[in-house]
Amino acid sequence: MDELKTKCYKSDFVGSVKFLLAIARETLVHLPQLIALRVRAKPRTESQALGILLVGDNMDSIHGISVSSERLAGQLREVGHQSWLMGVSPTTKAPGLRNREGSVVMLTSACAVDLHGYEGQELGYPSLAEVCDFFQKNRVDLIEIETPGSFGLLALVLARILGIPVVHNYRTDLIAYTRILLDHPLFIAGLHWFIRTFLKSGGGHVIVPSEAFVEECVAMGLPRSRVVHLPRGVDLSRFSPQRRKVEFWQDHGAPQGPVIAYLGRVSREKGLETLAEAFEILLQSHPDAVLAVIGEGPWRQTFEDRLEPCGRGVFPGEFKGLELAQALASADLFAFPSTTDTFGNAVLEALACGVPAVVTDRGGPKEIVCANVSGLVVPGGDPVALAAALARLLSDPVECQRLSSAGLARAEAFRPEAARDSHLAFYKKVISSDRLLRAR
Repeated sequence: MDELKTKCYKSDFVGSVKFLLAIARETLVHLPQLIALRVRAKPRTESQALGILLVGDNMDSIHGISVSSERLAGQLREVGHQSWLMGVSPTTKAPGLRNREGSVVMLTSACAVDLHGYEGQELGYPSLAEVCDFFQKNRVDLIEIETPGSFGLLALVLARILGIPVVHNYRTDLIAYTRILLDHPLFIAGLHWFIRTFLKSGGGHVIVPSEAFVEECVAMGLPRSRVVHLPRGVDLSRFSPQRRKVEFWQDHGAPQGPVIAYLGRVSREKGLETLAEAFEILLQSHPDAVLAVIGEGPWRQTFEDRLEPCGRGVFPGEFKGLELAQALASADLFAFPSTTDTFGNAVLEALACGVPAVVTDRGGPKEIVCANVSGLVVPGGDPVALAAALARLLSDPVECQRLSSAGLARAEAFRPEAARDSHLAFYKKVISSDRLLRAR
């Protein structure tokens, strides 16, 4: 087979149109193979072991959706099911398996377009020859769509062709992101219509990670009975206070002083302008404080430049595996200023490390923290309130210890086994209902 050469486009109007035409061309070329999948795909049979396929866009990078989806796929395999996280490999990486177990599969990109507002990120459309090959070799009983993008749309088509039930996992507030990055009323209205229509397709089963987002989906017109709240889990064997290293942050270039950590994408929609201003206010009363920004993103250089005069910021980039757990556990406080997160993996990981967290009153993180019990909750977009909360904790070690202990207890409620079992029970219910419908 000849090596597929990816066609890449810019995220302007012309580039976007060319990307859509490239998708249409790839689909038309492989249309006979897609139609033939009805016969050639590995058949679904009554079996205790299920085949669960999680698909999404931009899965070959580190963020809450990819991390939690990869963890879930691995956990399902541990209890005897076949499961995969499938995405599209960016043009900077070779496609293929991303782990020994074979649960993370990244396909070759047939075409790709830059993601507006996300420097270095792409939206890719997979090689349909590879997609067809996968379904011919593997039995799939259910498809979970992680993102409403090009691969998600393809998954809907495949599910219809093969008669496979579909569920959506809606855990990125794309409308809120768009308002911050590209505040255009007409575009937002169109995006709102598209997301609502997308989530209603394929049977309309929608998983969300927080009660706050249940209400968001209902407000978009989705029936409440179709929206299911299934929280994620946290790896308590990795994220633990035992990972703390006294000199960790000094070894990574931080000056001496109490460390306030942020973990996540370094982008404006994460509320980082609020965090920057809050930290500048905090330095007036706590000049020895240090802000450690863990992650990468388009706002990193701007953030670094803003904190350079005070010399109290450190930007180590991304950490993975054990080093990430050490970075969090070695911090004194955790600040998460986002008002757009539907859950907040990073917040949960900080609590599991015994680090008191300060979050906003918007989105999912406030449900994880529990105000004044396992952390502090402040109004979103209010740098003065955020600075005051951080100053309060830096000045009160007894309060910090109380929140730390309560945070550890709170993290126990998010054991990964519980998240896996709740997802699996939901999958079985959907698959069983689909089989009953088809048997009539």
